[in-house]
Amino acid sequence: MALRRKRDEAPRRRVAIVFGGPSREHGVSFLSAKCLLDNLPKESYEAVPVFVGKDGIWCGPEDSGAEMRRQLMRPSRDLLLDGVKPGSRPANGPRIVGSFLKAYEEAKPDVVFPMVHGTWGEDGVVQGLLEAMGIPYVGFGVAASAVGMDKAFMKAAYGAAGLPQTRYQVVPREDWRRAGRRELVLARVENMSLPLFVKPACAGSSVGITKVKDHAELPAAVDVALAVDARALVEEGIDGREIECSVLEGEEGGATEASLPGEIIPGHEFYDYEDKYIDDKSRSVIPAGLPPEVASEIRSLAVAAFDVLGGAGFARVDFFLERGSGRVLLNEINSLPGFTPISMFPKMWEATGLELPDLLDRLVRSAFQRSIRGR
Repeated sequence: MALRRKRDEAPRRRVAIVFGGPSREHGVSFLSAKCLLDNLPKESYEAVPVFVGKDGIWCGPEDSGAEMRRQLMRPSRDLLLDGVKPGSRPANGPRIVGSFLKAYEEAKPDVVFPMVHGTWGEDGVVQGLLEAMGIPYVGFGVAASAVGMDKAFMKAAYGAAGLPQTRYQVVPREDWRRAGRRELVLARVENMSLPLFVKPACAGSSVGITKVKDHAELPAAVDVALAVDARALVEEGIDGREIECSVLEGEEGGATEASLPGEIIPGHEFYDYEDKYIDDKSRSVIPAGLPPEVASEIRSLAVAAFDVLGGAGFARVDFFLERGSGRVLLNEINSLPGFTPISMFPKMWEATGLELPDLLDRLVRSAFQRSIRGR
């Protein structure tokens, strides 16, 4: 596997690191963006910050740098909990577009590296804006981002491709609220084995997830999920280990590549937002202690999950390894994984032999690679 490549000796390219945004993971993106700004190889790239406010307004590099310095002075817990609340609305379209054009003129990037986790950054919104402007960017395109962010569409795509998954049901908000329809929804999940996990169809970093141990708890759990998104997903729980695998787009038309898998050992009953970012009780094992044939299966499935969606740039794919049966089940794909101090994506590539600066260099080059051959 060709992991390293000599960096271009051409003049430095200017990379706009976009972070913030109207997302519940607003605060997390500051840490990811800081990592990119600090670790992009300075001999090849000039990295500049571009902040997007909770209202969707874009800022130029000078104001963005000041906002990053201000926010990073806050206690880590406060920053990580500082996300957009459900029901918040961004500014009107003309203001957003006007601010984007002004920020773009100030930043003058050759390429954009989005680090807006969750809404806008992972659902295709930012990607659509960049596509319309003809600006190269790192990561999934519009359609792949939208499908990867929407767990209902994602699972439908993986099911059509024959990839192994847990059983699930989609609960639209209109069905849940309409007289007589709620009972039909509850009837569909009665034969699903407990525990159940209820989550919003479109949300990242385990936001809005409830573990249901009794069917009587299901209505409240669905209400929590539907407060975040218009559709909820009810999934059958698996008694298994949580395994993750990092994926990279192949270089120069080559095959998609997968890292050595890693394992998450939750500190809570399951790996939720607080366990991931706040309480610091979970731990990771990289590489995961797996038989070679199981690790190989996981890597192959991670590549398949990436390719089925038409993935580009990079992603992290999450699995369950069921205890007893040994089944490997695909959980979900994350098309914009984090680069925080606890993020698995860069750690798994480091364990595979690709150091962080080389990883970031490869990701930036992938954006130019796609801009040449089209999306």
